[in-house]
Amino acid sequence: MSNPLISHSRFVTVDGVRLHYHEVDGADDRPPVIFTHGGGPGSSAWSNFHRSAAAFAGRQRCYFLDFPQFGGSDMVAVEGPVFSWHARKLLGFLDALGIPRAHLVNQSFGGCVAIRFAAEHPERVARLVLIGSQPVARGVLQPLPLFSKHAATLLSDYFLADGGPSLDKMRVLICRYELHDDGKIDEETLRLRYEASCNPAFIDLLNTPGAFGEWEDLTAVFARVQAPSLIFWGLHDWFGGIDVPMLMLNQFADARLHMIGNAAHHVQSECPEEFNTLALSFIGGCP
Repeated sequence: MSNPLISHSRFVTVDGVRLHYHEVDGADDRPPVIFTHGGGPGSSAWSNFHRSAAAFAGRQRCYFLDFPQFGGSDMVAVEGPVFSWHARKLLGFLDALGIPRAHLVNQSFGGCVAIRFAAEHPERVARLVLIGSQPVARGVLQPLPLFSKHAATLLSDYFLADGGPSLDKMRVLICRYELHDDGKIDEETLRLRYEASCNPAFIDLLNTPGAFGEWEDLTAVFARVQAPSLIFWGLHDWFGGIDVPMLMLNQFADARLHMIGNAAHHVQSECPEEFNTLALSFIGGCP
């Protein structure tokens, strides 16, 4: 079911790149929450977190930011290390909207960007929430499946094979890679993800060598993440084992880890009540 809140679709330009975001009104007496999304086909901040909007907006203003190459933002090539490049756009977004400090709530890819941002700009981050983020080139105990031959064609299979994007292919992708329980798929999320994936400008990026920037292992900056951090991890996360969040837990200045047994990569979609309750409790005490 669609979220009953009114979300305002807006744009802002940072470094010549037009960024799209949704804004949901909330109290302005505490830092706002900025949501960022994962890197899967059709991902956007609103599609990843619309089931959290009502709970969070009851406390403070919320922004759902689409990084370049995602959602309604410009489809432009990334230059240089990928997470650093996007972190500069996140900084520009905060500056453009006059936000001195914010809570960052992030799915997967967005969490990697947020880690880079938090390491470089600790004064701008109140609290940091990460869900299924893999900011490393390999796990301690096992290789990351994301870099295996089994995932090498994930994007091209969805966007280029068998006639390109389709609602059925999106359903299969979400159930296979992002959820533990197929019955937990949300039809609104499915629709939003599919519609966003039907962007011919993204196909152009897939056919442009180097358009997605250079992979960046963030292990070296973990010790510089000073913001209190809450890491969510699903036991059945296809993209990495428990050694990945344990590495962050051990090296961040102030981190805690919440494991969910009956969940996979998109904890906030599969277990929204549990996620919303814990995440709100975590950021709620920060002025």
